[in-house]
Amino acid sequence: MASGSESFGRPVATDGDVVVYTPTRTRSGLIIPVKITNKGDRRAIYRVDFRVTGPGGFQATAHIETAVVGLYPGTSWPTELTAEDPGKPVPEHPIVTIEKNAKQELRS
Repeated sequence: MASGSESFGRPVATDGDVVVYTPTRTRSGLIIPVKITNKGDRRAIYRVDFRVTGPGGFQATAHIETAVVGLYPGTSWPTELTAEDPGKPVPEHPIVTIEKNAKQELRS
């Protein structure tokens, strides 16, 4: 499969170069697919914070940082996050929000 043609389902949140897709429930939490695509002209590092909420008081946070070498222009970084809130029921329809999305462009 050519890079960039991956399908992760329906987007539930988007902010700039960051797209969050529909989470999948597990016994203890949620698996949240995320894809960052550098749409800029320079290599960039991303620092992104996510918040996941749901009925019954479910609240969790997750963080991504692409700090090693950054993403080159036109490249994508798909990943999965795990969100858990021990003792709370795992929601069927969680709400995922991008709380902070910091993109730092690097000089070549």
